Amino acid sequence: MSRRKTIRLSLFLSLPVILFVLQHYFIHSPSLKPTGFTNEENVLYMSYAHQYLDQDKFSITYSNPFDGNIQSPNIYFQPITIVLAGLMKLGMDPGFCFSLFGLIMTALCIYLGIKILQHLLPGHKQMSLIATLFTWGGGLTALAGLMGSAFLSGHYTEQWIDGIYLADPANGWWGLNWGRTLFIPLEAYYHFLFLLNIWLILKQKWKAAAIVALFLSISHPFTGIEYLVIINGWIVLEKLVFRNKTIPYWFAIAMIVVTALHVWYYLIYLNSFPEHKLLFTQYSVGWTYSLLIAIPAYSIVAVLTFVNMYLNSPVKKFLAIPHQRLFLCWGIIAFLLSKHEWFIEPMQPIHFTRGYVWAGLFLFALPALLWLINYLQQKKKNWVLYIFIFLFLSDNILWTANLLRGKNDTEWEGHISKDTRDVLDYLNKNATSSDLLIGNATLVNYLANVYTHTNAWVSHPYNTPNREMRMMQEKLVLEERVVQSFWKDRKLFLVIDKRKEWTTPVSLPLLANKVFENNSYTIFIP
Repeated sequence: MSRRKTIRLSLFLSLPVILFVLQHYFIHSPSLKPTGFTNEENVLYMSYAHQYLDQDKFSITYSNPFDGNIQSPNIYFQPITIVLAGLMKLGMDPGFCFSLFGLIMTALCIYLGIKILQHLLPGHKQMSLIATLFTWGGGLTALAGLMGSAFLSGHYTEQWIDGIYLADPANGWWGLNWGRTLFIPLEAYYHFLFLLNIWLILKQKWKAAAIVALFLSISHPFTGIEYLVIINGWIVLEKLVFRNKTIPYWFAIAMIVVTALHVWYYLIYLNSFPEHKLLFTQYSVGWTYSLLIAIPAYSIVAVLTFVNMYLNSPVKKFLAIPHQRLFLCWGIIAFLLSKHEWFIEPMQPIHFTRGYVWAGLFLFALPALLWLINYLQQKKKNWVLYIFIFLFLSDNILWTANLLRGKNDTEWEGHISKDTRDVLDYLNKNATSSDLLIGNATLVNYLANVYTHTNAWVSHPYNTPNREMRMMQEKLVLEERVVQSFWKDRKLFLVIDKRKEWTTPVSLPLLANKVFENNSYTIFIP
């Protein structure tokens, strides 16, 4: 396949994500305006980027925008955040910038996946089919969910297709297969870096692989450590068991050094700051998934894995090729990381799924997949092959179809009303980075980190340090029983969402100076 055909195939396989972004922008209630944030968590990352725009003096690191404390230390760094900040500095809309970035990363990630397949299967006639199965293949979670919702009591869904979520964590947004993660812009970016590392190793470009490994490490804690553990495990196997001389010893040492730096930065340096240590405690939650989910999610690639072992038995035969050993290490280690609550205190175990378990097993089982396709074609059982292909793609066919059939008619981070836009515009023009938002306007408190120079005392549930305590502190201030000492020299903006019930009594002096009001919000400056 020529480069031009590879690019065309990459763009074609990007269509589900492209349609998803187009739906976001064009299929919604006329009373709402799309922000470009196709997932509520996407606001986080542009909030980080906006920190660079609020700095009095440029620093390569940034602070936690959800801290609400102007003394919050600049201790965080991700290379792509500076790029996104630069695009916003040039005047690009934050949400559009993020969505466009996600589409570019999606196409690049798919392109690199095809390049890896071409390296493994040079000149193969079925490349388009194999690339489609790798990009959008999955398991049987959707079909298992539909069966469960139909036959298990208490799991009935109003819309039959919503049953697909029963066996797919967070309505499928955790991405148990490879392609699903491409719907999240930064995940597409992390997956691109992961595949780039794998491709460089397959091509034995060790210097470039070491550099990209470091780049991935400083880009994301979970994906970074997942890649490093997989590669270190593979290197140990190659050097100690198979005596592989093609891997330079300096590369093995480099991976150990990058791993040590990764652990030092994310577990030691950041935790030396009390502000981050609170976040680390909040992050260390037992988000996991059961084997009842893992079985349908990985059933097809797991069966193909065992078929591959059978076809190439004994063990020495199917482990004779270094890249096969790499893929097997990839699949097994990623799975164990995704279930690390079996061994240690859980820290979001499900964060290690993200399609990595599935992709490692798929690439290891590739010889069995090719054998099955050839066998069915030779036996002229194309109808069986078509059923198999549909089953392989069913998770993402049904999930994407359900995603695209809806119309956005409710206000959320992705689609906001004119009243919410007007509040954010007012705050952007009148509030500074030293000011503070309080009140019950949850949506404004969250989006203010992207669209204004100020931020809220209580915002994101996991990135706000000691959120429960802060909510109590804010309640005391609103009742005017006590004023926090570090608030005394700061200008407060009390933003009240009139559409929400609010049981906290607000003292009359705080409501004396009204500066803004529309049908949905009122802003006071106490």
